[in-house]
Amino acid sequence: MGMNTFTTFVRAAGGRFDRFRREEDASQSVEAVLVIPLLLWAFLASYTFFDVYRAKSLALKANYAISDLISRETEPMDMDYLLGAESVYEYLTQASPDPWVRVTVVYCDEDCGESFRSLRVDWSKATDSLPTFSDADVMSNLDPIIPWLAEDERVIIVETSVDYEPPFSQNLTGIGERTFIDIVMTRPRFAGRVCWEGEPPCY
Repeated sequence: MGMNTFTTFVRAAGGRFDRFRREEDASQSVEAVLVIPLLLWAFLASYTFFDVYRAKSLALKANYAISDLISRETEPMDMDYLLGAESVYEYLTQASPDPWVRVTVVYCDEDCGESFRSLRVDWSKATDSLPTFSDADVMSNLDPIIPWLAEDERVIIVETSVDYEPPFSQNLTGIGERTFIDIVMTRPRFAGRVCWEGEPPCY
């Protein structure tokens, strides 16, 4: 008698499972509760992911614009000019306040075709009281990324930095605040060098 009861139970359970497996009806409200949070997270994460690349692209393009502007100068620059360049950079990046700009003009002094070349600084200026570069700073920080230069050839190094704040909380998307720092190098276009006011010689 006990065995028959167990067999009947197994058959009944098997029948219910088969009906459940073949069943195509559903509750839209239950499905919505399960799926909508996942879809919402995917939308927010995707939007933030592409917004990061948009902001990074804007920051780099703005740096190129500043670099091109400086490379065309034939008159000595001053701090008012550099602050104006910072304002242009801030406008182009549509960023939060307090970006910074640092410009360093570097030339090769000797052994220019060798790996142990000597690089010198014509001048280095920055906004927001940022430290400027000396000869030693350039050799230790920038030498690996500065291209080969002929003797006495100048290159203008423009560094920019801007903070990025994602449109949605990091708790939702996993993407938090970050700082974009870009370095662009340009040769002077219309003069042998770009000069800083009050720091002769300039030609």
